[in-house]
Amino acid sequence: MDLKESLEREIRQVKESLEREIHQVKTTLEQGFAQVNARFDTQAARLDRHAGMWQTGRRWSARMDSWAEKVDGALEAKDREIAELRERLIKLERRAG
Repeated sequence: MDLKESLEREIRQVKESLEREIHQVKTTLEQGFAQVNARFDTQAARLDRHAGMWQTGRRWSARMDSWAEKVDGALEAKDREIAELRERLIKLERRAG
């Protein structure tokens, strides 16, 4: 075997070895990206659930605030009415007494 054939064989072996290494690296990268994508998908689903819960809670809080304002207004009106009735009663009792 002469030097030229030996060099060709050596170059071919290096080429094939590099192709195998590149294929392994490619496979490893594809698997890694698949795992990362799976984790991102899981995280996205969890964040979607959290967003839904947050929006539901925000709507509930807004309704509760509205209800509380209505109740506070009604209680304030009743308190004013009761105070006015007490004053009238006191005035009537003073006149009668």
